[in-house]
Amino acid sequence: MKQITCKNCGAVFSESLDKCPYCGTMNKKGAYKKFRKKIYDMIDSMLGLKQEAHRSVTRIIFTSLLRSLVMIAAIILLAFFFSRFANVNYYNDREYDEKALEAILWEDENLEKLDEAYRNDDFETIDKLYYENSSAVSRWSHYPSYALKKEFKKISEEEYFNEYDLADALYFLFYPEYFAGYNGMSKVDMEEYELMRGSLLTMLNQKGLSEAKLEEIYREHCDEYGYLRGSELSGYLKEGTNG
Repeated sequence: MKQITCKNCGAVFSESLDKCPYCGTMNKKGAYKKFRKKIYDMIDSMLGLKQEAHRSVTRIIFTSLLRSLVMIAAIILLAFFFSRFANVNYYNDREYDEKALEAILWEDENLEKLDEAYRNDDFETIDKLYYENSSAVSRWSHYPSYALKKEFKKISEEEYFNEYDLADALYFLFYPEYFAGYNGMSKVDMEEYELMRGSLLTMLNQKGLSEAKLEEIYREHCDEYGYLRGSELSGYLKEGTNG
């Protein structure tokens, strides 16, 4: 069965369905086929009178007239259905197009602001624009690098470095995709990332935690839990500080 993609939510489903099973958006082809089947079923049901009608001329005439009336009613219903459906599609398409246009206009107006804010490390402006249109900012080419820079700043400027900051630092060092996204690392300025990584390592070395020890902690916890649990890392900070 042929699969189609929902215009509204992007879900994939069978073309034979009259609407998207995920968001309820109407599928024109599927709805038409379903409606047409009901009409034909109704016609076939009415034409079941045909055998009985053959017993008399009166019944034959009645069947012929009934068939004509049913066909006329079906045509009228189909015409009514398509007129209503065309109206619904018109407004849905119009709303979709308006939203797409708004998104394009927003990006035209704000992408330059985002680029300038990124060059100036103006995270406040980027955050403000993110809350205004998170989907557009998430598609922005510098977003993965921004996410890493913002996280680095938070970790390195933390006044009271605790076990949860250590968890973030470990992710930053050994799994930066945690912040930049699985596909985002391809857009990251790796030279800039390596500089931040080196600076973070220096800071942690001063706390008594070498890169080898940090990697050991990261691997050990990910193997045991599947992720880093900040509540389990406080001992390493004390150990590093005391060491």
